[in-house]
Amino acid sequence: MRELARRAEAGFLAALAGLGACGCSGPTDEQVTAAFLHDHPTFTVTSVQPGEGDANTVYMHVRFRRLGSPTECEVVWGYQEAQPEWVVFYKGQPSLAGTVCEGCTKQPCPET
Repeated sequence: MRELARRAEAGFLAALAGLGACGCSGPTDEQVTAAFLHDHPTFTVTSVQPGEGDANTVYMHVRFRRLGSPTECEVVWGYQEAQPEWVVFYKGQPSLAGTVCEGCTKQPCPET
């Protein structure tokens, strides 16, 4: 019984190591922030999180605030790997933070 438990644990650890080494990557938070602020220099980025994607495509969720607004909004930008860097291929419409997800009811971000 102990041997079976040891083998299961070893298999689990090997699977975790494989996931870490899969090469799944994307643009860095700094790259996404810089690209977003290039288009919107007066906004403040509050967070950047990866969403769906695969080895060559990733959708980044960018949360931000407009100058003088306490409201946090969110937008999704799609990135594709193009050597030597990732490039934007999609820019979604801004919505209230937390309403940009599959199955969620999107609510528009107020223009202030």
